[in-house]
Amino acid sequence: MTATLSPVTARDQDQRGTRTSGYAMFVGTWQISIYFWIAVVMISAVLTVVLNTWDEIDGSVADGILGSAPIFLSVMGVIVPLGLLPLHLAGGVTRRSFGRGVVTAAIGLGVTFGFAGAVGMLVESLVFSALDWSTAVDAPGLYDSSGDFLLIWLSWTLSCIAYTLAGAAISLGYYRWGSILGTLQMAAAIALVVAGELALGGGLTSGTLGRIFGDDQLPVLVAVLVSAAVLAALGYLVARTVREIPLKTGSRAACG
Repeated sequence: MTATLSPVTARDQDQRGTRTSGYAMFVGTWQISIYFWIAVVMISAVLTVVLNTWDEIDGSVADGILGSAPIFLSVMGVIVPLGLLPLHLAGGVTRRSFGRGVVTAAIGLGVTFGFAGAVGMLVESLVFSALDWSTAVDAPGLYDSSGDFLLIWLSWTLSCIAYTLAGAAISLGYYRWGSILGTLQMAAAIALVVAGELALGGGLTSGTLGRIFGDDQLPVLVAVLVSAAVLAALGYLVARTVREIPLKTGSRAACG
């Protein structure tokens, strides 16, 4: 008797390609990010000691330093997907599944980076509270204290996902469209990130653009819904750009 093997369906291939590309981006980014977190924790600790020695601690120190995580992820979003793209397409991953993998990895990075940052802020709040120092943040948004663990996790997760996707959209846009259309795509990605930051409040926009709408913050549900819409738009931009990238001559990648 001849054994009958189940054929590998196109859907199975897409799912495997999504997992492979998403895993590679997630793990590859975190391997570098370990050094980022070591650096920002050390800077936060040293700066706290310096400020306490020469001045008064009047609020959270870590918020502005650990809060640089979205900027770091935007840089990784520029570098990592573009580096993985040729290898994965040549290895048989479809453009569609690669795009989905990038979006999936961005979500995973956002959630884990947001959690790591929230833990760091919580530790700071416990230390500051024990020393009777203020835990208030300089630029309040969804949260106004370094002890607001869940709201910090939520806010930083949304910001980190947006910045990662924006970085990917920018680099892939230039790779696909060239300088002129790539610049237009960069402007669109930045505009979406700014919209998300305005909705969440705090962060980079709190002292400038955030004041266009006054000091009052949007309700949490509204802010999250606006941010979710921004993430959906950025995710679509990344996935669509990847699907439009032409395959090089001789590539073994399947058409996505």
